Amino acid sequence: MQELDNLIEKLNTDKYSAVSVFDLKADRWIFRNKSHQEIKNDFESAEDFFEDIFAKGHRNLNLTLKRKNGSTYKIDGEPFDVNFSTQNKPQVVEVQQAKPVQTPDIFSNSFGLGTLDVMNLMVAKNDASRLHTENEFLKSENKEIKKKYEDIREEQLASKYDVNKSKGTQEMLMGAIQQLPTLISFVKGVPAVGLSAPVETFESEVKQHFAMTLQHLDDTVVGVLNSINKGLNNNNEFSEELAQLLKKYHLWEA
Repeated sequence: MQELDNLIEKLNTDKYSAVSVFDLKADRWIFRNKSHQEIKNDFESAEDFFEDIFAKGHRNLNLTLKRKNGSTYKIDGEPFDVNFSTQNKPQVVEVQQAKPVQTPDIFSNSFGLGTLDVMNLMVAKNDASRLHTENEFLKSENKEIKKKYEDIREEQLASKYDVNKSKGTQEMLMGAIQQLPTLISFVKGVPAVGLSAPVETFESEVKQHFAMTLQHLDDTVVGVLNSINKGLNNNNEFSEELAQLLKKYHLWEA
């Protein structure tokens, strides 16, 4: 019988195959989804499996080839009937108008999936959709938070830079301006007081006081004073504005 031979070959070679065996005479299931591995473990081969069924008196059978589908099995091909004679040879039942009324399996469907599997798939699908939506929302929210952080950080850095730059520039200028009275007094020939007292002999008293004062000034302040000196010599407008600034803060009187 070709159908039975094909079934036996499948059960012997395909690790995902299985068979359901229904006893037509006893009107009951003998095996449901007997797998390739179970047949191999219990009987070594599909031939020995069917010989065991025959030896137990089950001769009029309906056989259905199944294939593993996840945690369940689905029908693979058309079910067929076989009759085993007393000589242990299967005979084909050529005409089978009436099929046995088999008790339906309430946990299976046309796709070979059980009810629990179907429910799990539905839940998994809903969870996947919900998680995708939540993930997209979190991505969008994270982008907004990151952008706000970068904007705030940029503002803070810009503010800090501007404040530090302004503060540094102001301190440098004020330091230079605060030294102007001393330097001006040298130009007028007035000796400096305190730490700037002369310790060496110079060609002139002005040079002596100026040299002593420079020892206590920062290089940056000296550079600013040099720039101021250039401005005084080369730019009348600068000279006038500087004079007004010094008078405003009571740092110099003409």
